[in-house]
Order: sequence, then structure tokens, then C-alpha cells
Amino acid sequence: MYEVATREMPERSLLCLKRNVDEQGMWAFGKEFIAILRERPLPKIEGREGASFCIYWGWPSADSDGPVEWCRPVPEAEAHALAEHYPKLTLRTEPAHREAFVALPGSGLVSGVHIQLAAESLSAWAQEQEQGIGDKQLTLKPEDLGERITYLATGPASVDCDFAVPFA
Repeated sequence: MYEVATREMPERSLLCLKRNVDEQGMWAFGKEFIAILRERPLPKIEGREGASFCIYWGWPSADSDGPVEWCRPVPEAEAHALAEHYPKLTLRTEPAHREAFVALPGSGLVSGVHIQLAAESLSAWAQEQEQGIGDKQLTLKPEDLGERITYLATGPASVDCDFAVPFA
């Protein structure tokens, strides 16, 4: 099991690309998103708040085609002007929220085994939290903001990944 931590995420303006993709199409979809951003680089927001992330509204598999959404936070003051330069991307605002997360091993290549163990770790953590707070319920709500993997570039060829679930 992985160690679970929590963090506060601020309200963010996001440029997003959402598609229904199956397990086979995931890699190509991620490459498409990266290619769009390489055409015209975006201003960088430092730290995890500015990291690109992929939201799984449904898990791609042989039997399911997601949907999946790639997102890149952009500075709020520049969001509308930037969106005009990326007609393939949708601009939206994600509300401030808390996330429970686990750091994933590796450098950007996340396997299904890592995701499964991360999901099990978060589920066990949530059950512990529910038992420990009495009358108040702590509920993981991935259906509201989506389970996600964030990709924080830490160097020219290095990426820190984590699996996160927003909660209330």
C-alpha cells in the first residue's frame, strides 16, 4: 500500500481536451495533447497547482472508452486570451478543493498495477477517515471532479506523478 497525503488545490483556469478513448487509444490521446501544447507553449504556473493532469471520468479498458480529459492550468488573468490561440482546447474553471493523493513510482510511465494499488490505498485511507470522525462523513467524490493523475515536470527528462481523488 502507498502512503496517502492530502493537499489543498486552488481554483484554477484550465485548458482541456476531453475524449472518449479506450485502453488502446490512451497513449495516442496523451501524445495529441502534448503536441497541441508544443505548438505554442503556455505560461508556466509553478508547483503542483500548475502541473498538467489527466482526469479519468471513466477508466479506459477493453470494454470502456472513458471519457478521459487532459488539462493544463493557465494563469487566470491570461486564460481567455490563451484559449483563443488553442481552438482545439476548452477553457473551464475548476473549483478549489482538497485532494487525497499518493505519489506514484517511476518517471511518467504509470502502469495499471500502480493505479490499482493507489486506488486501494486511497480507499483504505477513506475508510479509516470515516471511522475516525464520528458524526461527520468524509466522502471521496471522484464523480464530481474526477480521479486524476498529475504530471509535474521536475527536470528536462524527469516527471513526478501522483494519483489523486478530490474529496469533500
